[in-house]
Formats: sequence, C-alpha cells, structure tokens
Amino acid sequence: MTLKTNQNQLLIPWELYSELIKGKQTFLLLFTGIFAYLISGYPDKLDFGILLLLLASLFLAVSGSTMLNMYWDRDIDAIMERTKDRALPSGKVSPAFVLWHGIIFSTIGVGIAYFINIVTMIVIFAGLFFDVVIYTMLLKRRTKWSIIFGGISGGLPAMAGRTTITAVVDEIAILFLLIILLWIPLHILSLALLPANIEGYGKAKVPMWPIASSVEQTRFVITVAALLNGVLLVYIAYPLKIHIITRIPLYLMGFAMTYHSIRNFINPSHEKTFKLFKFASIFMGITYLWLFIAVVMTNKFF
Repeated sequence: MTLKTNQNQLLIPWELYSELIKGKQTFLLLFTGIFAYLISGYPDKLDFGILLLLLASLFLAVSGSTMLNMYWDRDIDAIMERTKDRALPSGKVSPAFVLWHGIIFSTIGVGIAYFINIVTMIVIFAGLFFDVVIYTMLLKRRTKWSIIFGGISGGLPAMAGRTTITAVVDEIAILFLLIILLWIPLHILSLALLPANIEGYGKAKVPMWPIASSVEQTRFVITVAALLNGVLLVYIAYPLKIHIITRIPLYLMGFAMTYHSIRNFINPSHEKTFKLFKFASIFMGITYLWLFIAVVMTNKFF
C-alpha cells in the first residue's frame, strides 16, 4: 500500500520525528555535549538552568540539521536499501514539512545558545554549518574526504559543552572534538564496509571510501583512526588532571577498539566488521561517561 503525503501536514507521530532526527544519533551527540559540560563544570561550576539551555539548544540544532540533511539527501536515500524506508523517501512525510521543520528547529537551537554565551552560540552554529552546508550539500556527493567535515560537525556539540563552562575554545575543547572526529571513521566506515551498504553507495553514486578507493584502504583508515583515538584517550587524562587509577578504563577502551580494528584489518570478515561497528556505536558514549566518573572520583577520593 502506498502512503500518500499530506502537503499541508503540521504534526506527525513522534515515531516519525524520531526517524527524521535519527533519534539514536541525536541522543549520542546530546550525550557527548552534556557530559562535556559536566566534566568541565564539576564540582562547583554546574548550573541546572544553563544545563537545560544547553540541552534545548543542542537538541534543536542537531535535530534541525539532521532534518535538513534528510531533505537534501532524499533522492539518494530513496535509492539505497538501508535508507529507502525512511520517513521522507517512503512518502510518510512531505519534503516541505521536513524542510521547514529543519529550518525552524535549527534557528531556534542556535538562538537559544545566545543566552548561554557567544562562543557557545558560534560553536553550535558552526556545527550546523559544517554538517548541512559543507558536508551534506558541498562534499558528500563529491569526495570521500567529506567524512572529515562530518566528523568536525559531530565533535562540535562536545566542544559546546566545554565552552558553556569556559566561554573560550581551549585545549580540552579541541581534544573533545578530536576524540569524536577520530571516532567517526570507526563508526561510519565500518558500517559502509558491509556488503549491502557498499552496493547501496555504488547505486547512489556516493563516493564513500570503499567505493572511491578500496575496501582494503578503508580498513587501514579505520585502524589508523582507532590507534590515534587510543592515543588521545591517554593524553586527555593529563589536562583533565584525573588520577592514574581512574585512567585505566580509558586505556582498556582504547586498547579494545584498536585490537578489534587491527584484527579486522589483518584477517577481515563481514562478521568482524559488523562487531566493530556495534562496538564503535557504544564506544563514544562509554568514553564520555567514564571521563565524568573519573573526574568525580578524582575530586572525591584522590
């Protein structure tokens, strides 16, 4: 049965909103932003009112940018097997609905950040600009390197969490961004390596790394990103001044990600690739959660 869209629709079920904003992805970006704020402000600089402003700003800005991406990519989403049943290409919502909600959400999200501080507002706007304009509109259909700029946009919510406390872009803010930037190849490219997705990107003529270069080079990029991410996890403990004992789980997480990446590089299989993708999916959330726990433990016990 074909579902007809209502061009004048104003509201849709929450399930469709969740599809349009990629609920799990949006939650992860909010998670990194909120925990970057908690890590930076603990114990005496946290403000519940400011936290709510940050949460609202990030949720609306990230959701809005995701909807704008959905609008722009609706043609290639309709081609790819993995994305053809999404709300927009399947006809559950109209393009106009997605476009206007994306614009409104994004505008309000950036506007709310003004009441936090100007630096945070600029960082959140930059995340929106990198994601929608540079990554999606300018580069995604032209070059495999587009994921770098997508990674920058993915790291800016965490940077915003830091600047909400500091009102400046300092070393830790940059490290928060870099951890996510180096995580992006682990997450996106391991998913892109699955056979159905390679076929889908080929049909849609999107130059994702396995299409533009080779599967072998893609595995190499994933492995290098894992190694560099592990180095960053070791290094960030120093400016955060967390105790050596609390650093051990960070080292273990970095080692585990690197181990799985090298293992799949040396002796690849679709099963290992999928396991790497699933592990990468939870890796970033665990990293930011543990960094906060480590800060709390250091302040309480050491």
